[in-house]
Amino acid sequence: MSYLDELETLLREREVAEERIRETVNDLAAFVAEGDADPEEEFGPVAEFADDLTGGGGGSGPGGEALVWGADAFEAPARMNEMGAQGWEIDLVDRQGRFVSHRDESPQAWEYRQESALGRRERARMAERLAPEGWEPCGHYFTHAYFKRARAALVGPEAELAERPAPARKRFFWGVPGLVVTAFSLVVGVLALLSLGRTLWDGDNADRAATLLGALVGAGVGLGAMTVVVWLFFKLFARLRNR
Repeated sequence: MSYLDELETLLREREVAEERIRETVNDLAAFVAEGDADPEEEFGPVAEFADDLTGGGGGSGPGGEALVWGADAFEAPARMNEMGAQGWEIDLVDRQGRFVSHRDESPQAWEYRQESALGRRERARMAERLAPEGWEPCGHYFTHAYFKRARAALVGPEAELAERPAPARKRFFWGVPGLVVTAFSLVVGVLALLSLGRTLWDGDNADRAATLLGALVGAGVGLGAMTVVVWLFFKLFARLRNR
């Protein structure tokens, strides 16, 4: 029995709605096929993943829904809170940075925040700092840590939703800053490769070896510097969005 077949069986045992099972398995199958990934490496042990999808094994009732979606780091905070206002609770962030979420038959609103955190220790310190305000971790990816909080902790029964808006058909959301950063990185990378190719083509063997070595060292330094700059930019952006 394959991973997804076993997951389907476990979700059915947990009394998850057939429609939700079909949508979840189809989304995950498409995700695995796109990246030619090993499901167990991506999502962890199948029984634990089934528990995550059903809120700890109790299921979300016959009318529950599942959704797997993603957004760039700039767009994620706004999209998470938009989804949270529709009753979507994020269970985890998978290894591709996508948000695995579910919505119960009688949903309530959720709030989310994105913070910059390098490493497990910083994430643990941040979780401890935010816990008194009702925030709990719901995943992490790259340099970002994600936290959720039920609106009921602040407004009580008013957090319960009378309707369940249909989710958008899009499964990945780009914002203008994310597109600008991505486009800029691609342009810089292409120009650097073209410049290196021209230099290697015009020089003799000795010049080519020296140029290639210098390019590799420069690329390492440049990549490190760019990573630091992007991380600081993300950190500032997340802090402004979470004010």
